[in-house]
Amino acid sequence: MKHRTLRLIAWRLLMALPILFGVIVVTFVLIRALPGDPAIVYASGPNMSQEDIDAIRRAMGLDKSVFEQFLIYLNNIAHLNFGNSLVTGQPVLKDFGERLPATLELAVFAFALSLVVALPVGVLSALYRDSWIDQLVRVITSVSAAMPGFFFGLILIFIFYFLMGIAPEPIGRLSGWSIAPPTVTGFMTIDAALIGDWEIFWEALGKMLMPAASMAIFAVAPLMRMMRGGMIDALDSDYIKAARAYGIPRRKILLQYALPNAMLPVLATMGMVLSTMLGANIMIEKLFAWPGIGSYSVNALTGVDYAPVQAFVLIVAVLFVLMTLAIDILSAAIDPRYKLKG
Repeated sequence: MKHRTLRLIAWRLLMALPILFGVIVVTFVLIRALPGDPAIVYASGPNMSQEDIDAIRRAMGLDKSVFEQFLIYLNNIAHLNFGNSLVTGQPVLKDFGERLPATLELAVFAFALSLVVALPVGVLSALYRDSWIDQLVRVITSVSAAMPGFFFGLILIFIFYFLMGIAPEPIGRLSGWSIAPPTVTGFMTIDAALIGDWEIFWEALGKMLMPAASMAIFAVAPLMRMMRGGMIDALDSDYIKAARAYGIPRRKILLQYALPNAMLPVLATMGMVLSTMLGANIMIEKLFAWPGIGSYSVNALTGVDYAPVQAFVLIVAVLFVLMTLAIDILSAAIDPRYKLKG
């Protein structure tokens, strides 16, 4: 059984290669269809002549045909070389390595926040189906699905920072006068906890609350709906009715029989939601000046900096494939009837 599972995992990863190749092709073509010339942006200056711009274009390989540029790009990716950023002057992979922990910390915290809200409320809505609680939950999910995260972030900033003054300044991961802990994991809260600096820990956690809540509003609606629907299907199933007939305590029925089966569709939604949060957090990072890969990629896009944008799309696509596979494995572990799909 173990070898079969490993073969299925290897097959899934192999089948993901055409998808990733398609992402590379589409991103490469779309980026080069955008207006602007990186050579002109890089050569901006009062003393730059057309000959200087042409020399920079040759140095960047932009004088070659699009097909030749694509082959060079594929070869670089095969060697984990995503090029250098025109904005920072550093290798793109190094820039992403410095900024990815900030994005992951925010996304994981926002995801955990959405789970804390969505799962219990979804279960409660299923238990009291068609009651005023259920109707209220439906309204909440509708509002959550319709409200963009950045707009919700603006509301939070206006209420809790400008009006009430109880939220920290919505800029960055720490205040300007605070000293960041030594980098171990890149997660500010974890690094602060490792050295016992609880003042920095609580400050970093407080800084994350508003951007994380802005991101979580996106995830609450689908998770809550799937939890409610899965729980209703489980409670209406024959095995739950049989368990009730045998006099099994209601608490045991809910926790040991209904909830694990209701979690299967929720798990599939979790993988899609978390991977989407990693790629769709660009506006939130810009709004809160969060130093993650999202804001970095937006700055690169406005600066006609090809390499970081292409790397961002590819990295998000890889994370999506890996998370989908992890959710499949977890689902198979929870329910033996669930099969890893080749």
